[in-house]
Amino acid sequence: MVTPGGMVEYDIPVMKAQRYALEDIFGKGLLFLIPFHIFSHENRFAEYEKDEAGLELLKAEYGQIRARLEALAEKGTISEYIKCTLVDMSNKVLENIARKYDSVRKGVKAVMGGKVLEYEAKTIREKGIEEGIEKGMEKGVEKGIEKGIRGTVSILKNLGVPLQTIQAQIQEQYGISPEALKKYL
Repeated sequence: MVTPGGMVEYDIPVMKAQRYALEDIFGKGLLFLIPFHIFSHENRFAEYEKDEAGLELLKAEYGQIRARLEALAEKGTISEYIKCTLVDMSNKVLENIARKYDSVRKGVKAVMGGKVLEYEAKTIREKGIEEGIEKGMEKGVEKGIEKGIRGTVSILKNLGVPLQTIQAQIQEQYGISPEALKKYL
């Protein structure tokens, strides 16, 4: 790079996914490379398309990938969402790289899980968002009711309303038990 102060040079390390065997990927925790593992087979797609035995070996390899991801998810090393995302991304890369090779594409997708996992990952995420919204709303309602009770008690006390009357009104208005009401009085 040429700069006003002179020339600057530096090396950029390059990671070639094809050079990593599955043992390296799983052993070193480089799971982000799994979707790109199919590139190491790209030059043999035409062979797999014609040779059923070769295709079966490829499917078996992807069966192992799937099983290892399942095991990691069961152990809690990765989340179900991460597992499904890796499978989904692998399928997307496969769709693009093996566009011309139906047997390869369909065979690997069948082993990896295909559309079901895409839906499963989205379902997990959507369920988490939904639960978060529900819990947030519950907390908000609780805080709103609490604030309303405190405000009502304060106003009624300032107006000189007797404590028994305040208790009766709050219990009637908010449906709160006498024990729970004690903290507001």
